[in-house]
Amino acid sequence: MEVNAKLTVSTLLIVLSFWSCTGDEELPPPDVSNVNAPLEVLRFDRSLMALDTGQLLAGLQALDQEYGEFADVYLTHIIPLRRGDFSPEEQTDIIKAFLTFPLVKEIDQEVQLQFPATILEEQRQALQQALRYYRYYLPAAPVPDTLVAYLAQFELAGFLYGDGNLAVGLDFFLGPGYNYEAVDPREPIFSSYLTRSYTPEHLSTKLMRVLISDYLPAPRSGRLIDYLIYEGKILYLLNRVLPEVPDHVIHEVSEEEMTWLWENEIRIYAHLQKERQLYETNADLIRKLTQPAPSSPGMPAESPGQAVNYLGEQIVAAYVKANPRVSMEELLRIEDGQQILAGARYKPK
Repeated sequence: MEVNAKLTVSTLLIVLSFWSCTGDEELPPPDVSNVNAPLEVLRFDRSLMALDTGQLLAGLQALDQEYGEFADVYLTHIIPLRRGDFSPEEQTDIIKAFLTFPLVKEIDQEVQLQFPATILEEQRQALQQALRYYRYYLPAAPVPDTLVAYLAQFELAGFLYGDGNLAVGLDFFLGPGYNYEAVDPREPIFSSYLTRSYTPEHLSTKLMRVLISDYLPAPRSGRLIDYLIYEGKILYLLNRVLPEVPDHVIHEVSEEEMTWLWENEIRIYAHLQKERQLYETNADLIRKLTQPAPSSPGMPAESPGQAVNYLGEQIVAAYVKANPRVSMEELLRIEDGQQILAGARYKPK
């Protein structure tokens, strides 16, 4: 795919504005109308559920022919009929059990209700626009041109497969009308602080996070500063490629929790300084502070989990403001969180 590199004067002004203005100002997103990012959606979920239970071997072969590597990945990891040494008869028994399982049939009906062709087309367009921005900011990065929709059995909301194409588990985006907790109240992935993001509104954000996380290497060192800057880079880039998406969706928190983050930046930073945690290497503490949780350890109950990641995003934004010539590629290549913090001349607000 080729990117049209022709820039108008107005586009150049926008680019210069982006790298030089403060993070407090609402900046217009760049014009990406000439950026090529085709995206095709394939409905593996519909093909799978349409299989004739009397002709399952032929049906599986047809899936392989139509969906190639994705079908093999799915039938190995989501429905694990190819994970073991199963005979053809055993494979058909496994796939038949899946197709006729009451919960799977219920989920399939809900997916059909929530994602008719028109709604999925809206999602495709939103994701395609995000991919245009992604290619604009990271012109050398691989960009998927295919999105495969599947039934995840609540295993994976999204992943990359093959040569970098995307796949989305639609049962992770059924919205507040679906009672996820009723599936299994003991299962942590159905906790309310997670299921609030299982909505169509979060689909593009979660998929772009998959893409960015694959491109951006995780920290090599074990300090909290490196991890929160790493998460801050992801959030910073998500905001660039999804300029119309509200902050609380980007951060996967409630609107009230997002307000708490906006109002408590100083408090979060002061807590880390007081507890001397910025350079902490305890893996368990780092995980508790940077990964999803009902609230942030050591902070008020009304704080959302991962509050330190918001701090990381603000530090990254401050670094860009202090270093207006840095490109997105150069920013992402800086692995040392302390280098970003020092170069940001960061002052929490």
